[in-house]
Amino acid sequence: MNLPTPARFGALAFCLWLPLACATQAQGAPRAADLARPTEAHLRILARTDDFSGVVLIARDGVPVFRKAYGFSNLADRVPNREDTKFNIASMGKMFTAVAIMQLMESGRLSLDEKVGKYLPDYPNVAVRDSVTIRQLLTHTSGMGNFWEPLDKRAKEQFRTTADYLPLFVDQALLFAPGSSFAYSNSGYMVLGLILERVTGVSYCDYVKEHIYKPAGMKDTDAYELDYVVPNLATGYSRSTDRPGQWTSNTYVNVVKGGPAGGSFSTADDLLAFANALMHFKLLSPQDTSELTTGKVPYGSRMYAYGFTEEISGGHRLIGHGGGNAGIADELMIFTDLGYTAIVLTNGDVDNFWDIQAFIKKRLLGSTPDIESYYFTKGVIDAALKSGYEAGIAALNDKPKAIAVRGGLIEQGGNRLLAEGRNDDAITVFRLNEFAHPEDSSVYANLAEAHSRAGHRDQAIELYKKYLGLEPDDAKAAEKLKELTAK
Repeated sequence: MNLPTPARFGALAFCLWLPLACATQAQGAPRAADLARPTEAHLRILARTDDFSGVVLIARDGVPVFRKAYGFSNLADRVPNREDTKFNIASMGKMFTAVAIMQLMESGRLSLDEKVGKYLPDYPNVAVRDSVTIRQLLTHTSGMGNFWEPLDKRAKEQFRTTADYLPLFVDQALLFAPGSSFAYSNSGYMVLGLILERVTGVSYCDYVKEHIYKPAGMKDTDAYELDYVVPNLATGYSRSTDRPGQWTSNTYVNVVKGGPAGGSFSTADDLLAFANALMHFKLLSPQDTSELTTGKVPYGSRMYAYGFTEEISGGHRLIGHGGGNAGIADELMIFTDLGYTAIVLTNGDVDNFWDIQAFIKKRLLGSTPDIESYYFTKGVIDAALKSGYEAGIAALNDKPKAIAVRGGLIEQGGNRLLAEGRNDDAITVFRLNEFAHPEDSSVYANLAEAHSRAGHRDQAIELYKKYLGLEPDDAKAAEKLKELTAK
């Protein structure tokens, strides 16, 4: 894969790419009230029927026109979320890491096309040290993978500094030749953090506090250590599929302290302050802000830049980044030529995040294949639940060519039904994914679990066997199959 060199723009094109400086020229943007009022009405419905929990902020020309909190930061004690509640932003933190690296490039302290070994000559993995460039780390084209699986087997309180994570991934082989493909890599962003620390002589967290949070005016953003008491911090929650009607917290899923790959906490207002500082060139020059945010490699329906995604939809440009994990679903969306910024921070199940994200994007971008894919898939699920599996299949068979069936949305819908104890309905929904995505191994694990919950032992056994034929190393699934066959 040959990665393009970022284009240089003339004055007119520059206004289109970095428009907060040109916000008064925005064309086609809805009035603030025409966006805020329906958003509030929609969120009110979500909060009542779908347990939406979080904060949504919408700004026009950098000034909030809608900001409201819903749900609970502490579900057990019914402590409400506030507009200034701090949420785990997960991979949204990659934006900070990328800005920091670009600052070092801008000041001449590193080059994006140098290899890792230039700055980490003692890096133990020779392939990474001698073959991977900083630019490839930024764009997830390095061939590096992720550290989550080995981390899950370790006590998370042991991992507080960037260097603490190194043993989790340093010996992993590259997935492909650097620069030849794309694979989202948290490990790669940890290496960026190591490079930053070596070049600057300070910790990653101290650097971003001084050079990003402080100049942007972000007063409530940090990599808080979760085993210490931090005021006004939201805990993430997910519906339990093991115990219908119960909720689980993500306390034992999260890293204990965020870092270069993500996991820090922030507020909606702080993220707006970051967006404003970025787009008014308080963090980088106009030229380097353009390079930072201009897409380099395909990333689904979008392009991935340096710690930012770029999407061109409905004739408009959207940049930002999302973040997600158990009980976490967030996104910063900067609609550059429309002058709008939207921030969605949630501490609940991801289906509610997807809904409000699609709602806001449709009102600003109009109908796009990505947005309509969400609503189409949701309609398929509704049809199956209302009129049965065959009705859902009929809807799938009528799928327009430009629409993609969102398997994650179907999976989340089935899991929600399991959490509500509606096992037969969950089977109906999971079967839609079997029809739409038969190549996806997780389809069979989901169906096996749903049949097991419904007491359909033989079907569960066959489905677990099929799943393990595709994923033979899944020890948990093998144990479940062993338990079923022993009955």
